[in-house]
Amino acid sequence: MSDRVQWGHVLSRGLEYALTFFLILTVNFFLPRFMPGGPLLSVLGSQSADLPVVIDDETKSRLMDYYHLNDPLHLQFVHYLIDAAHLDFGYSIFYNVPVVDVISGRLPWTLLLMGTALLLSTVLGILLGLESSWNREKRLDNLLLIVIPLFRSVPVFFLGSIFIFLFGYRLGLFPVSGALTPYMDYQDFSSMVKDVASHLVLPLACLSAFEMPGTYLLVRNVCSQQLERPYVLMDIARGLKDRHVKRHILLNSIGPVVNQVAAMLGFMVGGTLFVETVFSYPGMGLLVYNAFIERDYPVLQGAFVFMSLFVLTCNYAADIVCSYIDGRAGQE
Repeated sequence: MSDRVQWGHVLSRGLEYALTFFLILTVNFFLPRFMPGGPLLSVLGSQSADLPVVIDDETKSRLMDYYHLNDPLHLQFVHYLIDAAHLDFGYSIFYNVPVVDVISGRLPWTLLLMGTALLLSTVLGILLGLESSWNREKRLDNLLLIVIPLFRSVPVFFLGSIFIFLFGYRLGLFPVSGALTPYMDYQDFSSMVKDVASHLVLPLACLSAFEMPGTYLLVRNVCSQQLERPYVLMDIARGLKDRHVKRHILLNSIGPVVNQVAAMLGFMVGGTLFVETVFSYPGMGLLVYNAFIERDYPVLQGAFVFMSLFVLTCNYAADIVCSYIDGRAGQE
């Protein structure tokens, strides 16, 4: 019975996420059609101010046909959904290539940065939060409670600027921009990995430091509550070592941590945009920033859909994991 209830929850949440994604696609469809000048001007981006000069009537007619703008609105929406299913978001105005090609070249860098930052911030938040709760109201706990939240109170772009000045220019330890050294002739794969890793250090440290306090505070609070549970007192009475008791506490606190990690993804997308811009890291954040500056609306629309789908998928995966954990807890 418990399994059926949990799978019912998973399916209902899946339908909710599917509806949310459909609403995102709907907003993405109607937004350029409500902009001044109509959808064709928004598609042409930075060239829209010179529309009568840049294109002639024949080219304009072809663009109208290509984007199905001569069709009724409901047919335009159907064509838009079909094109979106085929990852066809038109052509980039600035790069003059299909939008999906532009995004596919930038997405791996963002996944690398976000994935490593999520892993690092989660691990550090869990370890420090667990240690802080174990030593609650002691000197270590008080010190961590003062220092760690400071990273979240500073705007991420300002934190990145501090990292660049201190570790890049002042100490000269790491590169301050890009993901690869320009015109670098790599002798082997390991040398390229080292170069990528050295460029990743500063944006990774900045994003991880900014995202870690949320996990730290949650783990500290949840584990502090677990310290009063009978099983913890029983473990201590049995004479188990501290690391075994801490592991037991952490295993019983994993549900809220998974939810926190999923929630972090939505906020991390926004933080990544600023971090990649500050460090000129060639991911989705810098792509969105440049597309906004160049008024490259097809790229903005495509990036919006891809990032929304990524966040929704990760949150749905977290729901499945939490449902599995809750199901096991219910059986026990």
